[in-house]
Formats: sequence, C-alpha cells, structure tokens
Amino acid sequence: MGVALVTVLALALAACGGSSSKGGTGKKGGTTGTTLVKGLDPNAGTPTPGGSATFALEAETTGGWCLPEAQLAMAGIQVARSIYDTLTVPDSKGNYIPFLAKTVTPNADFTKWTITLRDGIKFHDGTPLTAQVVKDNLDAYRGKFPARKPLLFVFVFDNLKDVKVTGPLSVEVDTIKPWVSFPAHLYSYGRLGMMAEKQLKDGGNCFKDMIGTGPFEFKGDWVVNDHLTVVKNPTYWRKDKAGAQLPYLDKITYKPIVETATLVNGMQAKQFDIAETDTTDAIFQLRQIAQDGSITMVESAQYPEITYNMFNSSKPPFDNINARKAFSYAINADEYNQVRQHGILKQAFGPFGNGTLGYLPESGYPAGSIIKYDPAKAKTLVATYKQQAGQAFAFTYTTGTDPFALQSAQLIQNYMKAVGITMNIKQEEQSTMINDAISGNFQVTAWRNHPGFDPDTQWVWWHCGAVPAAASPTETNIGEPGPPQNGNNCNNAVNFGRFNDAQINKNFETGRSNPDPAVRKTAYEDLNKSFAKQVWNAWGFYALWTLPSQSNVKGQLGPNLPTATSPDAVGNAPFTGLSSGDDTSGLWIKH
Repeated sequence: MGVALVTVLALALAACGGSSSKGGTGKKGGTTGTTLVKGLDPNAGTPTPGGSATFALEAETTGGWCLPEAQLAMAGIQVARSIYDTLTVPDSKGNYIPFLAKTVTPNADFTKWTITLRDGIKFHDGTPLTAQVVKDNLDAYRGKFPARKPLLFVFVFDNLKDVKVTGPLSVEVDTIKPWVSFPAHLYSYGRLGMMAEKQLKDGGNCFKDMIGTGPFEFKGDWVVNDHLTVVKNPTYWRKDKAGAQLPYLDKITYKPIVETATLVNGMQAKQFDIAETDTTDAIFQLRQIAQDGSITMVESAQYPEITYNMFNSSKPPFDNINARKAFSYAINADEYNQVRQHGILKQAFGPFGNGTLGYLPESGYPAGSIIKYDPAKAKTLVATYKQQAGQAFAFTYTTGTDPFALQSAQLIQNYMKAVGITMNIKQEEQSTMINDAISGNFQVTAWRNHPGFDPDTQWVWWHCGAVPAAASPTETNIGEPGPPQNGNNCNNAVNFGRFNDAQINKNFETGRSNPDPAVRKTAYEDLNKSFAKQVWNAWGFYALWTLPSQSNVKGQLGPNLPTATSPDAVGNAPFTGLSSGDDTSGLWIKH
C-alpha cells in the first residue's frame, strides 16, 4: 500500500500502443461493466467558444517538454496533451484509435505496421506533418536520431527493427518479433507526441521551444514554479460533431499547486477553474465542497494506476519470499485506508485495475494466493525468515519527504513492529528515490505506476530476456505452498524490483505476439496470478484521479474521437480513464 507518490521516471518510461483491422488487436478487454466516471454533466448544452481557464496541476515539470528525453509525471503529461497530439488515442472501451494517423495496419504476422497519416495537418510553426517528420520522431524516441538522446524510451522500443518512409504520408515500421499491441505504444500514456522538426533539432532549447500539432500553442510564457500559458491554435485540424472549431477556450494557464490546502482553498475561492489530483486528503475536502453545487468533482475509477510497496528482491531481506509475505500479511489494509486515505480508495490485489485486460477481482484468484491482514501468519513467517537467514528481520523503508508520506510510513512501521519486524524510515526527495530505484539502492520503497492501458505497456517494467538463475536456498516457499522462486538475474535495467520470473516472462511474450483476445486475456490473468504467488510487490490501492472544477466548466473528458474518414469528433467516445490527464480541446465555460 504505497503512499500515492508520483514517480516521475515511472511515467517518463511508460509505453503504450492505432487501431487494427485484425479482430481483437489493440483491445484491452477486462472488466468494463458500468462506466465508472462520476460528476459529468449529461445536460451541459451547446459549447460556448471563447474564454480562458486556470488549471491547477499537482507539480511543476522543471525539465520541460523535449518529449523523447522528458521526465513527465501526470502534470507534465497534462501540459503535453494540450500542445502535442499522438498518432493514436484510446477510446472509452480501451481500443486504440488512429488520431494523427488515419490508419495503423499490421501485416499478417504483426511484424510490420503501416502508419498512414491524415493529410493537411500542420504544426504550430506552419510546417506540415509528413511521413519524414513521423519517422524522425519515432527515431528520436528509440535513440536513432542524432540530435536527441532519450533517457529510457529505448527500452520501450527495443522491439523495433526499422522505420522507413514509404510515401509522403506513409511510414512502415518493422519489428523484431510480432507486436500485436504496437498501436498502444504509439500513445504511450499520452507521452508520445509528435514534435515539429525545429524542436527535434533544437539542441539545448528543445525542452522549452515546444512545437506540436495540438489544440493549444505555447508562446514562451513559462515562469517555472508559477505558471505556464498556452493559447488557442486557430488552425487546429479538428472540429466538433456540430462543425464548430476546436478547441473552445482561447487560453489555459497551468499553475503548479503542490499543497493540498492551497488547492482546496483556491478551488473554493474560484482562483482555479479546474484541477487534477489523486491526493485523498484533497479529494475528501473537495467532495465536501462539491455537495453544495459550487464545484463539480469528475472522478474515474476506470483504468487506474496502482499504489504499492516495491520490494528489491535482489538483496536481503526481500530476496526471501517469506519476508515479502510477512510484510504483506502484517499490514491492515482496511485500517490503513480509513486512517490515511479517508476510506476513499479500493484495495488492489494485482497489477491491473478495473477495465484493463488481465484484471482479476478478489474472487478471481486461486485459493490461498490473496494476501490479507493476518498478523498471526505474519509472525510465523517472521520466525521462519529468522531461522533461514540467521539474523533479525530488519529493513529500511524509503518514502517521500512530505509530512503525509512520513505519517503513512509510520503507520506501516507500527504494523511491522507488531509482528516482530524492525523497520527504519528514510525520507528522500523524489529525484533521489528514482535514482535509488535505478541503482538498486533500496530495500522497499513506496511507489505508484502502471496506468491501466494495454498490459503489454508494462513489459518494460517486468519482463526479463535472460533465463532465470537457479533459486537460492533462501528463495523457497518454506511455510507457504507454491513453486520455488526464480532467480533475480534480470537483464532489464528498469525492472526495479529486480526479479526474474519465468512465468511472467512467458505470459508477456504470449500477450505481445498472439492476436487472439481470449489468449491474451488468459496470459495476463496468469501473469497477475504469478505476481500474487511470488509476492513480487505488496499491492496497495487503485489510485483515483479526479478533475475538480467550477460548476460552469464543461467538457472535461473531451470530444468524441475521429474516424478513418473524418478528423472531426464524429467517432467513438473518448477514453474514460483519467490516468493520462484531460483532453483540453473539449473544455468550455458555460455562461
């Protein structure tokens, strides 16, 4: 149950995947049911063009928006989606729909994808969107464009063999192995925006000289830690279903607001028109304000991120499965949720949330694999660990520097003490936590990641190409049923937990290459169960992203999507999750 910490690197690396003519390709599946989005106004009326909005963000993006190299958490993605468009976007059912692309089509074995672009789209500097520009962008993301040095996107696209221009508006992408879910990666949680050639080649100014095709343009008004302003793109390539030009607003001013009290007071005082937050303290207070109708709370429980505690399985004590299980059994999740999260969040039992392929509700797991609060069992496992390791059970828990994170960690510390485990707390700045995750300099750390897109987008975090090493004597399931552990010789630099699970590797490979939706579903459900059996992470809760807004703000989820024959909002309904921000092209102010 990790503290809801925004891990910048986690979202910086996130991969995602047009649409395909092949049945099931690019689809997420999973549990859909009733759309879990609350607070939208079904009777908003006809949009009114014009006006401006002040949009409160949870953090500043100090590194800027040179997208292949950028480290973008939610706040950074929100700004990026206003300025840049992606080749594909997800719809309300989790299918990936061509966006800047007109079509995204595979060959028979999914080793070659043809991307055909829409004609007539221009960047903010007036230059056209062409196949050459798209090739250069994709090359930049995969580390093959001379002017750009991507930090970690090379891991996301390590299955690409070649990108070729085959016509003015046509690009051909060859993959090393079949890649059924490639269209999801062309979205990449909203991060894979197309930049103009000038920005791509802009050397040291790429981070701030932002040029996209999106609904809003950046004119240079950015004061770090104060505000960033974008203005309407008058020649945006999309119109709404009634033929009105998008976007509706003339201007958006983004303001980084870190403190919960400042956000809540600002919404109440109408200093902010709209905000994005997953902080449970803020949600709790804003819900109370919304009861009188002065503000609206748009909330989505679909396709969520996961908060959790991430074990380093390459070093003691969590190289031992009994230590991982003892930690997990020791935590009273229901009490934690009430005390630290106002009872707002739903407990997670796996890496996939509602709506995502591979999601399993609690009842879907095999008997004995769900870990719930059981201090007696935790004490037994602690004794087993001490006998195996020949030493006391002690570790250091890493969390953020804010008081909320410390108080949450202290509650976990009390749970550990009650079962005989000594837990020390280390508070670090976000950037230091990320660096420690990269270097393996941690034992267990609070984490948040894995937005609910196609499960193949999680390959980058958990798949290992190397054959697992033999299990060590301490990596056995003494005291608990289940298969022996796999070794931790993972050759994936961003598998921060440093586990190498043969079954998870196999499930990922099946899900990536097999076009049958039923086969993919089974593969990711089995992957989910493998996580549960081996306790590679101590799952916490599904994050709840919300868009609190003034009552006159409408269109929070954006307009409908385009079709292959029309760029306008005449196609499928937009994505219902908020785990990649808000489509600002549809925001409008009701007068």
